[in-house]
Amino acid sequence: MQQAHQTIFKGGLQFTCESGSNILALGVDLKHALSLKQGNQIYLSKLLGDLNNPEVYAHTKTCLDTMQGLDAVACDLHPDLHSSILASQLSERLNIPLIQVQHHHAHLAAVMAEHGLNQSVIGLAMDGFGYGADGTAWGSECLYVNRDVSGTTCERVGHLKSVPMPGGDAASREPWRMAVAWLEDEQLSAQLFPSLAIAPVSNLCKLELTPFTSSVGRLFDAASAILLGNTHAAFEGEAAIKLEQAAHGQLDASALPFKSHGGVIDMSEALHELAVRRLAGDDLAILAASFHTTVATAFSALAKEKAKQKSVKEIILAGGCFLNQILETLITINLESAGLKVWISERVARGDGGVALGQAWLSESPW
Repeated sequence: MQQAHQTIFKGGLQFTCESGSNILALGVDLKHALSLKQGNQIYLSKLLGDLNNPEVYAHTKTCLDTMQGLDAVACDLHPDLHSSILASQLSERLNIPLIQVQHHHAHLAAVMAEHGLNQSVIGLAMDGFGYGADGTAWGSECLYVNRDVSGTTCERVGHLKSVPMPGGDAASREPWRMAVAWLEDEQLSAQLFPSLAIAPVSNLCKLELTPFTSSVGRLFDAASAILLGNTHAAFEGEAAIKLEQAAHGQLDASALPFKSHGGVIDMSEALHELAVRRLAGDDLAILAASFHTTVATAFSALAKEKAKQKSVKEIILAGGCFLNQILETLITINLESAGLKVWISERVARGDGGVALGQAWLSESPW
């Protein structure tokens, strides 16, 4: 490792990989970390902070301005991230390739790097947001990662139904907006949130004057708003955390109705029943547990179906939603009972702090 940059990786993690090029990966913005691949070693820094913070940005840029001896630089597929822009600038300065890696593929690759997996896998990547290969917001991906002598390819084989995200980023701060989008029932939404302006948000969804998302994180936001009245979030993941707490760790609740066809999971019926039963006064803990069971049942079935189709026995769970212990446990039990081996991060951050590692590990043959 270059002497000048040992400090930034001090206290981080180190992994062994196949020998190859020297590559620096810049991860993403919010949970920013760097990863450096040199020879058969990959180094992952500790979390450096949020690149939207001027001090964090300046520290990272100073480090990058003195970088030399790289063969390539890797970043997220999203072109507007600070990390992607800095990577592009470094690529131009050193006249080296810029490698863009899809966010959820990088999440899965971080688990593969940690555990030294070189075989083909099916991966479930669940989080709040990742820039998709089609330019939309992803966040519930079932991916087939194919590893062979020619390199690595990645295919999106399933996902949650894409729904409106009214207000864009505002929907992540105001979970009730996602509830309105999923329910598609203005009257029911008004019963749930009588003090909020439902009609304008409902119209945005009907007219499709809003971005769309397939995020599990936003799905949990919707369920938390419906069930617990969590209409506004003070910090990232607050609504989902409260929903997990409400379930009290129950692992034996019945699933709510849902649909799945052609690899696309539709939770509209589940959320509608959740809303009706909540208004009827059903037990909140049971409803919260049933929602967790529903999500786990749907995505476990999808992963098992795709694993059979692709003749693989290894399943990866990745992304910030797997900080939810109920979700992780239920999906793991479902998959292992079908004879599948489940892998998940144990040392690397399950959220975006591990993305840089996946970018560096994949950089020889990205998707």
